[in-house]
Amino acid sequence: PGQTPRPGTLHPRRYMALWFPYLPTDRFRRATPDPRSAGPDDVPLALVDRDRGGLQISALNPAAAGNGLRLGMTLADARVWLPGLHVAETDPAADNRLLRGLAAACERYTPLVALDGRDGLHLDITGCAHLFGGEKALLKDAERRIMAEGFAVRAAIAPTPGAAFALSRTGKGRIVPEDDLTGALSGLPVHALRLVPESAALLKRLGLKTIGQIAHAPRQPFAARAGQHAML
Repeated sequence: PGQTPRPGTLHPRRYMALWFPYLPTDRFRRATPDPRSAGPDDVPLALVDRDRGGLQISALNPAAAGNGLRLGMTLADARVWLPGLHVAETDPAADNRLLRGLAAACERYTPLVALDGRDGLHLDITGCAHLFGGEKALLKDAERRIMAEGFAVRAAIAPTPGAAFALSRTGKGRIVPEDDLTGALSGLPVHALRLVPESAALLKRLGLKTIGQIAHAPRQPFAARAGQHAML
């Protein structure tokens, strides 16, 4: 990082993942004309979904999550647990517009930016980092600009999109070279593999809690027990 490769050499693939763990509540607070209606930063805030069978929590700010609330709780249960909870209605369309806006802003680093679900971005930064002083400087610049706009973000750079995803969402690494990838991933929980909840739960029942425990498992019996989704 920080050096321009010699002419004729190939750039190793490098990807940066950006995860916005509190995107909906960050958006709500940022868009609220009167900050008092959203409460101070240390006041628990929850957004609720009205499209399900009853009001359920769909997003939390750090203060609410730190007080024991969890996604999927009913609003009634959440208010019993935390009477001082501030509540507003979720707006998935606004969240998507915001994420697309963040993606457009990240084109300053690379033209190859993709949405990752409802709260993340993938950037193919192959051959781009030297323009910003190296990968560490690029990552710090992205974080600084995003946080200055009022959004929490976690970032990681790795040789594959899946590894960057895992490292950003578990907070276990930031910049991982290809020759350190196996060690960087081995201690991460299995849900870092982007498994559906059913597959992650099955692996836990089998006593497999980390990527390292399954990295060298025999493939045929593993696929037979865990399913093709987990195998992929």
